[in-house]
Amino acid sequence: MKGLAAFDGRPGGATVVITDSGLGGLLICGELERRLRATAGDEPVRLLYVNAWPDARHGYNDLPDLGARAAVFDRALAAMTSFRPDLILIACNTLSVVYEATSFSRFPAVPVTGILDEGAALFAEELLRDPAGCLALVGTRTTIGSGEHVRRMARRGLDPARVAAEACHGLASVIDKDPDSPDVAGLVEECVRRVAARIPPGAPVYAGLACTHYAYAAEAFRAALGRQTGSRVVVLDPGGRLVDGLVEGLARRPASSGPRPVPVEVVSKVELPEAQRRAVARRLEPLSAATARALLDYRHTPDLFQGETP
Repeated sequence: MKGLAAFDGRPGGATVVITDSGLGGLLICGELERRLRATAGDEPVRLLYVNAWPDARHGYNDLPDLGARAAVFDRALAAMTSFRPDLILIACNTLSVVYEATSFSRFPAVPVTGILDEGAALFAEELLRDPAGCLALVGTRTTIGSGEHVRRMARRGLDPARVAAEACHGLASVIDKDPDSPDVAGLVEECVRRVAARIPPGAPVYAGLACTHYAYAAEAFRAALGRQTGSRVVVLDPGGRLVDGLVEGLARRPASSGPRPVPVEVVSKVELPEAQRRAVARRLEPLSAATARALLDYRHTPDLFQGETP
């Protein structure tokens, strides 16, 4: 996968496609919009959020194997190129893992970057600064099962024994429907109970959020890990690091004479019920009113790509 350096902020305006399997990546989209208002330059920057959830009946983690997931995501990526983006940003750990198995990844039509590399770098750096610390790595079944974060952290010199990884299957789907659902706390507690049992007593705990949806529940993870381990807990969310890299690339564009609006649009293959859109928009509004409005006024495109199980 190409790094953010592949996006050179070339002149003539820019379209950045941000994609996730659901609505978790809208937090990254919102932070980008907020930051780019003042730094985008005098040439237009457009943010297009593509919800790559494949089918109303199931998501990528419900598909039978990596090959099936890659086949569907290949079709989603091909659809994204029709928007003529300058960069595709995969704001999803699951899809970052799946991307490596796609045909698109071998000959990408546009630069592509993903959150997995940024997360592995952030987690390794923080743990290497604190030799006594332990990483509680939480994510979806596909992400944790791939072992990619652990392998990439090991290449950076981090001992895999310092990582306790746990899949919180089903949590992202609940958050996607309503980040403030009362079911979120129970699912977080259940996941944390399993991972806390493998953390050495007294070790400082770093909570590595390997799913963008989990950023909505960051405080719940911090509190649950603190209660169940009795240790100091630091939450590590790679979304901010991903935004920093993209904003840095766009900062090479001509300087703006002042703040300017950054258009945001949300496109989804699956229908997003109004209650779901309003629940997520409430959490986005304080960060980025433009992103919240784009979600409420989303474009439903049922034939965006073929998403049924191959």
